[in-house]
Amino acid sequence: MMNTRGHIVFVALMGGALVASPPAWADDLLSLYREAVQADASYLAAQADNRARREAAPQALARLLPNVALSGSRFRNKAEGDSKTEYLTGAYAPQSGDIEYTNNSHNYTLGLRQPIFRPAAFMAWQQAKAQVDSVDATLLAAGQEVGTRLGEAYFQVLLAEAELEVTKAQRDAYLTQLEYAQKAFQSGSGTRTDIDEARSQLDLAAAQTIQLQYQLNYAMDALRVIVDRPLSSLSRLSPSRMTLDPPDPARLDDWVKTAEEVNPTLRALRAEQEAADKKIKAALSGHLPTLDFVARRSKSKSTSVSYPAKYENEYDKNTEYGIQFEVPLFAGGETQSGVRQAQAEKDKTEQQLEGTRRDIGLQVRKEFDGVAQGVYWVRAYEQAVKSAELALVSTRKGFMGGTRTTLDILTAEQNLANARRDLNRGRYDYVLSRLRLLALVGRLGEEEIGRFNGWLEARQ
Repeated sequence: MMNTRGHIVFVALMGGALVASPPAWADDLLSLYREAVQADASYLAAQADNRARREAAPQALARLLPNVALSGSRFRNKAEGDSKTEYLTGAYAPQSGDIEYTNNSHNYTLGLRQPIFRPAAFMAWQQAKAQVDSVDATLLAAGQEVGTRLGEAYFQVLLAEAELEVTKAQRDAYLTQLEYAQKAFQSGSGTRTDIDEARSQLDLAAAQTIQLQYQLNYAMDALRVIVDRPLSSLSRLSPSRMTLDPPDPARLDDWVKTAEEVNPTLRALRAEQEAADKKIKAALSGHLPTLDFVARRSKSKSTSVSYPAKYENEYDKNTEYGIQFEVPLFAGGETQSGVRQAQAEKDKTEQQLEGTRRDIGLQVRKEFDGVAQGVYWVRAYEQAVKSAELALVSTRKGFMGGTRTTLDILTAEQNLANARRDLNRGRYDYVLSRLRLLALVGRLGEEEIGRFNGWLEARQ
């Protein structure tokens, strides 16, 4: 069984393994956010996707603009054979000698086609513009998402550190109590039970310390992935700088209404709904005629040799222009099928929009309550910590006076540790709820991140 000295050595080794020397500087939330928008792989992928999908609009517009093409050909043909002459009697007489035929020809054409009336192409352009609005809103949503992920990862690290510190303090208190119980037992004023109870709590706290260190390492790795570089120590949350403000505006309905209007994800789906409507109109336009202006200018030349004569034909400045009209009559049912497909896609988008609207409304309610109630929770937890500290002091005094036992002290220590954990979690829950609430209404940018950053202080 591990004695007191063994516990002290174990605790010292654990302290050396778990606590590294802090560097002279500290990363903070704002600096990491600025790095994240330049380094986060998901956000960079969203930017590349935005650039790619925005090209749909100029591609669709190109189908309404003039199309100019230059074509040309150059050939040499050669044929050999015998020639026969037909007389009036119907008989054939072979011509003396072989016959060769050689042909050289080339042709160059410059053509212009300008659509005049192409309703399907016009609606496809309108559809593409709506899709561009959608991808722009999607990029905004990705920007809110990277801020949320970074904030959550950052404060998860701080919470893990805070819980680790509480457990270490609890472990040290149990170690002190164990040493006191052993001395009391040796002097005859204590019991073996006091030693076993203190040792049990100390072993449990040591195991929790190892587990919490693992959680802290994982949280730090999750944050490191976002900025893609090693991290120094992080600036920590300062309770004195932190402001516990209720949501502004104070009415939940105002936040829900704002989220429905400006939430980037909802904006993207509304743009997709508009694009789906344009796609239906484009499909219906497949029944309509098209009208184009067409102009061509060509130059051609051909030379033929047929023994014993040579012929040469050359046509210069051959120009034609006019109107080309086309009326679709029957396409095997493809147009009607396209209309049905587009309508089904619009129905799908409408349902996605409605489902997302409800889900975001629920998220707004959750985070709004987290901020509104978090103000009271944090203040209540602060009072609970003060009460637990006073209770511990009173219990220790009672123990010295003989009215309390070692178990009472261990229980008071546990109550204080629990109160401190609740306070830490309450603070970070408040911060994260406020952060997520701002993201839901599209306000989580550098300015708001800077305000959260003002609640932090560099480590000494």
